[in-house]
Amino acid sequence: MKVRIHRGAAQVGGSCVELECHGSRILLDLGMPLDAEEGEVPLPDVPGLRGGDPSLLGVVISHLHGDHCGLVPYTSPEVPLAMGPVAADILRQAEFFTGRPSLPKPRWSLLDRQPFDIGPFHITPYQVEHSAFDAFALLVEADGRRLFYTGDFRAHGNDREPFARLLRDPPRSVHALMMEGTQIGDGREGEGPGEEQLRQKLASRFREWPGLVLASWSSQNLDRLRTMYEAAREASRTLVVDLYTATLARAAGAPGIPLPGTDGLEVFCRLNELVHVKEAAAFHRTNGVRPWRIFPEDLAPRAPGLVLMFRPSMLRELDRAGALDGALAIWSMWRGYLGESSELRMRQDLDAHGVPLEVFHVSGHAYVRDLQRLVEAVVPERVIPIHTAEPARYASLFPRVEMRRDGEWWHI
Repeated sequence: MKVRIHRGAAQVGGSCVELECHGSRILLDLGMPLDAEEGEVPLPDVPGLRGGDPSLLGVVISHLHGDHCGLVPYTSPEVPLAMGPVAADILRQAEFFTGRPSLPKPRWSLLDRQPFDIGPFHITPYQVEHSAFDAFALLVEADGRRLFYTGDFRAHGNDREPFARLLRDPPRSVHALMMEGTQIGDGREGEGPGEEQLRQKLASRFREWPGLVLASWSSQNLDRLRTMYEAAREASRTLVVDLYTATLARAAGAPGIPLPGTDGLEVFCRLNELVHVKEAAAFHRTNGVRPWRIFPEDLAPRAPGLVLMFRPSMLRELDRAGALDGALAIWSMWRGYLGESSELRMRQDLDAHGVPLEVFHVSGHAYVRDLQRLVEAVVPERVIPIHTAEPARYASLFPRVEMRRDGEWWHI
């Protein structure tokens, strides 16, 4: 079995790995780089992505984040897809709100530890916990060799069992562990806080603040939705999410993730969501949350008892509703996004309205000590860096490290 990393050997995001065995090939992930705009990045140099080469048997997607699947819509429909079924449904539901191109319906479904074959490749998905729901690491076997590709994962989410099970029962006789290292080089070389600690801090801040709390996090980060909801309930507040987030929560339908109808969860349909629903005549979307809707005129009177999911586009309608007076804004995403132009404008607008902004966040990626625990459990012949800005640091942290360059073929 031969391998080449097309993107990710020395960068975070845009992951794409090609495997070849006896003339047949598959891809593990096909991501959009984090700093790219939709549609501006060419497909990697993989024969068959635009069709016409039957040796490319399929693309296997580890999880739903755009830096792992964002280029799939630009491939030929001849190239079949493998993906978690719930992740695929979440992305289908998201298309209405994001306007992003559709992914094809997967031919193969990734299910925890249920192997399947694509040509000569025998693939076993291993469920992992990540800030994206329905995420998997992938064991690929071909021609007597075994590659374990972690995708993105962590050990500090609300559900600790996937990582604990991976340590208890890891894949064996792995010749190459291709492991993400997003957290390497961030100055945190041991362990860090998890969702539980974040929930405690948020609940404390929610209790302390006398007015409305505006909370920003990714709609696709359903584990953070759970954290926000539990923190709000602990602080005797109601969590109010937008229609987009409520839709994705229903698509996931997972234990612990609050849905419309859950006590202490309400839905605020943002103005741009309402316009989109009207233009698309998709009234079933708003009708489906009607019993749990909260309206702009309700926000100011109920401000001390609410945590409202916030988007920069909401500032004008919140101002008209008088809901910004005495409000606090919470940012619960990667801090680096605050340097982007739209977020800089948001900060200026919040400042103009006297709304302070505070950051409460934990990463969706494994801390270094958890990466080390995985290596100790798997005991691979070699560790290959991927999805990291610091591949040179691996050798000081893990045994048997072998660095590879983007575009370089190598044998397992």
